[in-house]
Amino acid sequence: MKVLALFILFIVGIMLVTEGGYLAHIKLFGNEILPMSKTTFYFVILILIIVHIVQRKYQKKLMPKKN
Repeated sequence: MKVLALFILFIVGIMLVTEGGYLAHIKLFGNEILPMSKTTFYFVILILIIVHIVQRKYQKKLMPKKN
């Protein structure tokens, strides 16, 4: 759960930095910074949550087999 939260914070940070760079007209290595689209952001969050749910179900199935 902690790793999921860290990845979400990381993605939010990237989104904020790219939007700020775009609004400030910052160029990085001669290339203009473009903001991350909201669709990409929500898609990444959805994939992270789906992977987490699948992983939890798989872990629950493995626990009884170990005992």
